[in-house]
Amino acid sequence: MSLSDQIKDLIRTGKDSGYILESSLTDLISTLPDADQNYIRNTIDGFKIQIIQSKKDYDELKYLSGEDAIKFLQNLSDGKYSAFKKDDENN
Repeated sequence: MSLSDQIKDLIRTGKDSGYILESSLTDLISTLPDADQNYIRNTIDGFKIQIIQSKKDYDELKYLSGEDAIKFLQNLSDGKYSAFKKDDENN
């Protein structure tokens, strides 16, 4: 399998899991020029895939935004703050 295909497979796996282990990425791209490595890392970040040292470093909420973030915060809220009060009509 070509290096390009291996990188694509790693990115596909990362999209499914939300992360790529730094060691797995480094093993694949360490022989590439720095500019290419940076491009690949930026592309991965653009896909909202975290590059982490170990699985325990994964933050499932890192890219949470918009309506999903509001729903998450509403679930944490005690309802005292208007920004996070649940709308009774929608619940």
